[in-house]
Amino acid sequence: MTRLFIALAFFLSIGLTAKSHAMTLERVGKDLFATGPTVGQDFLQFKEAFAQGGIERLILVNGPGGDLWTGMQVARMVYEAKITTVASGYCMSACSLIFMAGQARTFGTGSLPRVTMVGIHGAHDRDTKRVDPSFMPQMYALYKQQMGDKFDAQVINQALYDIKEASGFLKIRELQRNQEKDRTPWFCSTGQTPFEQCQQLTGKDAFSLGVVTQTETVPLQLPASMKAQLGFFGQSLGAPIVDLHDRADTLIEGFCKGQLLCKTIGLRTFNNYLGANHNKAMAIGWGKTGYGVRWGVDDPGQAILRALYNCNHAKNNPKLCRLVSVNEHEVLPLYDEASAQATTLLSQLQVPAPAHIQAEREEPGARTPSKLRWGQGLTGMTPKALEGIQRWDTATLVQALQHPVRPMVIDAASFGPVIPGALSFINSGLAFEDDKLEQPYAERFAQMLRAAVPDQNKPVVFYCSHSESWLSVNAAMRARQLGYTQVIWYRGGFTAWTQAGLPTVGRVPVAVLY
Repeated sequence: MTRLFIALAFFLSIGLTAKSHAMTLERVGKDLFATGPTVGQDFLQFKEAFAQGGIERLILVNGPGGDLWTGMQVARMVYEAKITTVASGYCMSACSLIFMAGQARTFGTGSLPRVTMVGIHGAHDRDTKRVDPSFMPQMYALYKQQMGDKFDAQVINQALYDIKEASGFLKIRELQRNQEKDRTPWFCSTGQTPFEQCQQLTGKDAFSLGVVTQTETVPLQLPASMKAQLGFFGQSLGAPIVDLHDRADTLIEGFCKGQLLCKTIGLRTFNNYLGANHNKAMAIGWGKTGYGVRWGVDDPGQAILRALYNCNHAKNNPKLCRLVSVNEHEVLPLYDEASAQATTLLSQLQVPAPAHIQAEREEPGARTPSKLRWGQGLTGMTPKALEGIQRWDTATLVQALQHPVRPMVIDAASFGPVIPGALSFINSGLAFEDDKLEQPYAERFAQMLRAAVPDQNKPVVFYCSHSESWLSVNAAMRARQLGYTQVIWYRGGFTAWTQAGLPTVGRVPVAVLY
């Protein structure tokens, strides 16, 4: 194996150049954490870290891949050190080479299970993105040796040689925290390939393929710098802590609006909430009575989602909600701040340049769908048009938002910033093959949409991350099915908006649907 690495390092160094953004490394005891793209001279960082000795685990946190030569150099160091590698979040392309060099390999916590995966594909030119088969034999040899008697030549050959562009991947998800159907690896020859046309490797998983050497997901405490930063309206949870004890009566009156039973139960719940351990969150109805709380969960993000969900979907009282606090951080005033900021930014919007508009309008698309998509089919090329639904580009949306009577804009996916004035409906673009899941979800969607847009003749715009996400497609189609007459789909989504140089604000979470 060492000889292989040395030979390959020399061969792949030809014609490769360095990039400026380096991978971030952080040593914690016997663990070395690494995150970010694998580029240029990153191997020098690893060389220095390994020279200090004592490293037992290399934990790869959300590695998108990058420079093949660098990836192989680091893989050689990992192999010679005989250490364990852990994938926390996604580990793609060159990152997978580093991961596979571990003597023992496993998945770790730190990211959601559905995004915790190893992605394998063949080599390609960094600039042109064209597949370059000349490097495949060396990569093949690495995977073969490390996978041992579980090595499947057909699977690896497909991952390396059958991709049609750089975005093609064999994706292999975590085992322990996923349901069986989500553990099945799948191969898409391009990033634009509709999911139903991707090949499912039925009966296989990360362990049976030799990608990991154990099925258990190891618990991790990621360095603060590598944790997902949870924020509200541009402010993180590192903001000053506020003591809410003295404001209990005011807050309870706010979400109970004089109802005695609500106030009695609310005060007891609020006191329990204040005394509860982290992580915790509280939400109140927006314009309606009621609240939702959650405490004692693994992370604040989970507490936020469940508190909002419990508030949104209280029996016989569905409603939009706003967060009051997360742990000891008061976040309710940030809603008003975000609204004021959005109003200012909307008044300053500029229509993007003609070149941007033209490129957006000419982007290719799939056929008009006849039904919603679910599961892994939520990614891939979206349609060029939707039946009975208007498709807007960025210029059209900007012009509409400049009008005194603006459409309602709903973000169907984002956990980050949003378009000014948009409401964040978290997990609102899902669909389910199982009727036991689909029917109650469809009802929750209808309730939240009616709460946000009671007038079915009012224009409502749905968008999500980019033009390769079906979340906004599903949401728009559901709205049309509910009888809304002016449903608009902003296909380019958040990516098209920011590429046009337009401003954003922190997300305004008012509904969680799943």
